[in-house]
Amino acid sequence: MTDSLTYQISAQLMQRELAAEIEGIFTSFAQNLTYKEDYSLEDLAKMLKECPINRVAISITALRALTEFGEYFHNDTHTYQTPNGPMTITQWVRSNFESMKGSLHTIIGKMIKQAYSLGTSCAEIVWTAQKGEWRLHKIKILNPLHYSFTGSTNKIDNIIYKKSSPSKLIPYQKLIHIYNPSIEEPDDPQGDPQAARAYPYFQARQLFFKQWTTAGQRQATGLLVVQAPGDKMVAILNAQGEPVKKEDGSLKTQNAIYATVSAAQNAENRSVFGTDIKNKVFQIPGNAGEKFFEVALQHYQKMVFYSYGVPSTIFDDTASGIGNAGINEGHRLILDSQIEAIMTSTRDEILEKVVKPLLIVNFGKKFENNLGEFKVEKEIDPAAMNARVLSLSLAMSNGIISTKDLEAVNKLREDLGLSALSKEEFRMQALNQ
Repeated sequence: MTDSLTYQISAQLMQRELAAEIEGIFTSFAQNLTYKEDYSLEDLAKMLKECPINRVAISITALRALTEFGEYFHNDTHTYQTPNGPMTITQWVRSNFESMKGSLHTIIGKMIKQAYSLGTSCAEIVWTAQKGEWRLHKIKILNPLHYSFTGSTNKIDNIIYKKSSPSKLIPYQKLIHIYNPSIEEPDDPQGDPQAARAYPYFQARQLFFKQWTTAGQRQATGLLVVQAPGDKMVAILNAQGEPVKKEDGSLKTQNAIYATVSAAQNAENRSVFGTDIKNKVFQIPGNAGEKFFEVALQHYQKMVFYSYGVPSTIFDDTASGIGNAGINEGHRLILDSQIEAIMTSTRDEILEKVVKPLLIVNFGKKFENNLGEFKVEKEIDPAAMNARVLSLSLAMSNGIISTKDLEAVNKLREDLGLSALSKEEFRMQALNQ
């Protein structure tokens, strides 16, 4: 086992959680890449915390992304001796993800939520030395409100983490960094926050809720109209109903309309108010108008979903219940196209920043260009599987595909839930027929 990890990270540095340490760092040389957007990250984060529609849209995106992340595989099938017994590379790397603090898929899901909604997500990698081998200890997700990048857009050196004082400088190679690339600047490490698309619709929706509440109050009480002579002055009364006098003994007065309206305002609290018999008082029933607010709020809700590329139909009210039973192929295509770039970046970051150092330090440089991969074992739709079984069976019986084609036979066996045949098993089966 080599003495240090690649990228020239010292053993002491690898095991330290720099984001949680307190030490002075001189950063006067560093160039901060500042965040520029119509809405601050604080505004967007507050919206995501408060708005259930935004939270649901982001959760759907993250869950869909996780289904495409896959499991780790390596093509080296040799068994290597490790402190925990003989293991293949696939088994050993997976054991790192299983033994670290927290689940890899849970961490990836949280980072996808951050990166997609707020533009960027960084997590610090913390290593540990156990039983003579380097292992992954944990992956600590950092708050994007508290760090900034140093260096240039094309070459990031570090991040400055400002959550505690003094600030910490964390090397970029010690971070998993994923971001949602923008159209204008695809290499900008701060990414493009999708939540910024939803923010104006969120604000409009909040305003409509306020207006709807006011309209509901008017609907309940109606509108009380009072008519009083505008040229008449009436005495101002105290709490006991006695006229209030000035210092010279004359009465304090006010306009009759103002006095009557002031008294009528108590009617909102179901109180009784009295007025001159010459005044006219009548009530205008409230007009419902519910449809206007309902349609407007549904529109803004849909626009929030559309901002994240999530089909709103899965939550629309229907005659049979809430939403559709599932997401159709078209919806899945929309979601997958939205998250494809982030998922590719995430897999690459895990392989380059986590798997590569682990393999090189523990098993040598022969793995420097053979890191393995994260791949998804696709589950075919039952209807599609039945159609494929029928097609293969017809093709074989009609001679279009030879019954001696081992690949076709094994594909048919796979769809039927049977194990694949080896070449020797296939040859012996053919001889016995």
